[in-house]
Amino acid sequence: MKKISFLLLFYVSLHSLLAQISTLAVAPAAPLLTPDEAVRLALEKNFDIRLSQADADIARINNTKGNAGMLPTVNLVAGDNVSINGFQQQNLADGRSFAAYGALANSVNAGVQLSWTLFDGQRMYITKKRLEEIEKLGTLNLQNTVQQTTASVLQTYYEVVRGRLQERALAEVIVLNEERLRIAEARLAAGMAAQTDALQARIDLNQRRADLLNQRYATTAAKRMLNRLLARPAETAFEVVETIENTYEPLRVELLQKMQTQNPGLLSLQKNAQVAALIVDENRSMDKARIVGIGQLNTQRTDNAASLIKNNTQAGLTLGASLVYPLYTAGNYRRQVESAQLQAQQAVIQVDAQRLNIEAELDNQLAFFQIQQEGLILEEENVKNARENLNVSTERFRLGQTDALETQVAQNTLEQSLFRRNLALYNLKAGELRLRLLAGEL
Repeated sequence: MKKISFLLLFYVSLHSLLAQISTLAVAPAAPLLTPDEAVRLALEKNFDIRLSQADADIARINNTKGNAGMLPTVNLVAGDNVSINGFQQQNLADGRSFAAYGALANSVNAGVQLSWTLFDGQRMYITKKRLEEIEKLGTLNLQNTVQQTTASVLQTYYEVVRGRLQERALAEVIVLNEERLRIAEARLAAGMAAQTDALQARIDLNQRRADLLNQRYATTAAKRMLNRLLARPAETAFEVVETIENTYEPLRVELLQKMQTQNPGLLSLQKNAQVAALIVDENRSMDKARIVGIGQLNTQRTDNAASLIKNNTQAGLTLGASLVYPLYTAGNYRRQVESAQLQAQQAVIQVDAQRLNIEAELDNQLAFFQIQQEGLILEEENVKNARENLNVSTERFRLGQTDALETQVAQNTLEQSLFRRNLALYNLKAGELRLRLLAGEL
């Protein structure tokens, strides 16, 4: 009877195992997302980049001679006026006179008018230069957004990788806890240990399993964040390359030079300062004389039933120019110039402040990077020693040469060593990304 029960149990277990294997075989695997692929998707779809690209396109579209006021404007003008005179009486010099009642009058005119600013104190040329600099500023702002987004994507990607490494570390610790539980239960069954050892081992095992669940949630949240940066549905499934390579060797002199010439945030502020200086020149030219050329081609026909001249048709060309010179503006021009000068000074101050800020940030990140490099070496050694220590403690526990507390402490030490090693790997990569962002290398 026992043999039959055993066979039935074996059959059910085998059937369940085969069903699980079959399910795993048909289930599609999540696609692998590499760091380069993540950056490529972000450059194509990220919302911030697309908005910044639109701003750059707007600045490019606005950079025209017509927008600067350098080209003429041409308008077609037409009109038709109809009037009815209730009563009209005319007395002529030769003594004749006549009166009209309810006479109809109609005047039709059409023309092409041209207006062209010929001189405005060089304001139009300064405006065109400002529009060119604004277009360049739009390009720099786009580059800055691309760099910032690339850094965010890569940092979030490696946050996912760190989460997967933490899951692997917890899975390893769980296996060790399961082995410790088996030893404790075997020793308890043999009467060689107290029940508290087995209970504590089970408590620790359940705690590690709960930690693994929490870590999987954190990894999933990081994946959702990465999907958001890639502008795709939050639940899009993907896997990552579960390694963090660190071969970056920063040199302060090279990074400082690149920071001065390539950092898009600093370059944007410098371009802002140049635009502000051009606005000062624009305002200074407002009190200069302004000459506008005028050309007009007109045709007109007038019909009047209450006049000696029943109709009149004429056409012709009119050319002229107008001069405007501001004599008194209640100090508004001077106020605008002074305000623009202060804004230009602020822009220069912002450039100097930003340069000092990123230099200080560069030194801080270099120090952080060096500490993480040294710390990673120590943590790698700690992981190696903790594994060896746990193997010795587990074997001693199996042979009854030590108590469960020593093995528990050894397991906790290995767990913390693995976590610190993974954190050091991530911090080192995050430090690399921040240094490359400061240098405009992303």
